[in-house]
Amino acid sequence: MFAASGCTLTDSHSGSPASPSVKVVESDFRITGPRTINAGDVLLSVLNRGPEAHELLVVRTDGPLPLRPDGTTVDEDAIDPSLAGALEPGERGVRQLRVHLVPGHYRFICNMSGHYLGGMNTEFVVE
Repeated sequence: MFAASGCTLTDSHSGSPASPSVKVVESDFRITGPRTINAGDVLLSVLNRGPEAHELLVVRTDGPLPLRPDGTTVDEDAIDPSLAGALEPGERGVRQLRVHLVPGHYRFICNMSGHYLGGMNTEFVVE
């Protein structure tokens, strides 16, 4: 399990505090990350360990996500107002995503066909 860093980072260009970094790992068919994240600006460092491309959606939600008529993917139009951030599908390696999180319940999901229902979703709380 990963947790947000407790130290303050500084952006060398502006001299202002940088966003805390949080590690998220995608693999076939699982997403792991912290159970809690502090509210505010956060830099997600997303490692895809799987042999396939994965995307990452950060969704604020208190319940199950609505599916499209295909029954295998989340209805992104329906969740758009709750979307905190998204990374387009990417191959193996590390990608980064800056998000602003307000307190509440969230999910990290991969919405590639069948991935969400296959287990590529995990809940976390922003405090």
